[in-house]
Amino acid sequence: MKTNFKMSKASNTRAIVAQWCAMFLLAVLGGQGVATAQDTYPNKPLRLIVPYPPGGVTDNASRLIGERLGRELGQTVVIENKAGAASTLASNLTARAAPDGYTVYAAPVSLVINPVLQGKVEYDPQKDFEPISLMMTSAFVLQANKDFKAKNLKDLIGLVRANPDKFSIGTSGVGSINHLAAEYFIKSFGLKMAVIHYKGGIPAAQDLIGGRIEMMFSATNEALPMLAAGRTHGIAVSVPKRVATLPDLPTIDEASGTTGFDAVFWLALVTPAKVPEPIVNRLKAAMQVVGQDQALKTDLALKGVDLKVSSADEVRQYMQRDGAKWGQIIRDLGIKE
Repeated sequence: MKTNFKMSKASNTRAIVAQWCAMFLLAVLGGQGVATAQDTYPNKPLRLIVPYPPGGVTDNASRLIGERLGRELGQTVVIENKAGAASTLASNLTARAAPDGYTVYAAPVSLVINPVLQGKVEYDPQKDFEPISLMMTSAFVLQANKDFKAKNLKDLIGLVRANPDKFSIGTSGVGSINHLAAEYFIKSFGLKMAVIHYKGGIPAAQDLIGGRIEMMFSATNEALPMLAAGRTHGIAVSVPKRVATLPDLPTIDEASGTTGFDAVFWLALVTPAKVPEPIVNRLKAAMQVVGQDQALKTDLALKGVDLKVSSADEVRQYMQRDGAKWGQIIRDLGIKE
């Protein structure tokens, strides 16, 4: 009995050792599998989620940048338009996607606006996404009806201040970024004027041309043809530096003699959170190459869009800055979508 016990004990020990060896081997092989998957990334097409319908300037810019990114990665980047809920549908979808680097998102500034504006979304903009780089920025143009008496910003401010509640500024919809830009402008310069909301930029522009509203902040690509045709009058651009396609139009800071006015639409390339670091680094490196493509820069500039590639930290800075700025305006004015 004693000998049998020893043999049984020895056999049990060998079994335990064998089990641990098998587990160790699986861990090593599994780790090698993960490493191999990351080293060969990407080995299949990526999908780029775009939060707007096909055909608009944001969609077109995303397609151009996505195509160039795909060439740098050696894989096709397939555009998936997921419009809805002012981009929240696409944001929710991306936040829930597998963190494998094969789903990337052209995240707009509304990523940080909608949690405040809509009250409840299914994502946390700071925790549920991994920033890669900015993709593009687009300034707004403060333009006025061509018959409006003021032809520069100082005269416009003086005229509105002298006639409180007499003039109006249009927007493309409640909570839109150009609505927030209008409220920011009114607050920054202590103005009193009516804010008129439309269902989109086109009907607002039609009323601007027709003289039913005096002014509005328009996306650069929307303002360019109206300005070129002389149907509206450009006052200033909403960003700190002049816009290449409108070099003669001053910034609001320049024209007013103030500093710090900045209202910009941006897109940033992000992934779901927890994508492995080697894959994140591969995407970051690829975007830096995309940012040096002069032909792409020129093509986007003609569309009123600036190619802007950045570090992940700069994306976070944009998110924090605009989340705080626009969120405060939304809360102060009680804006609800």
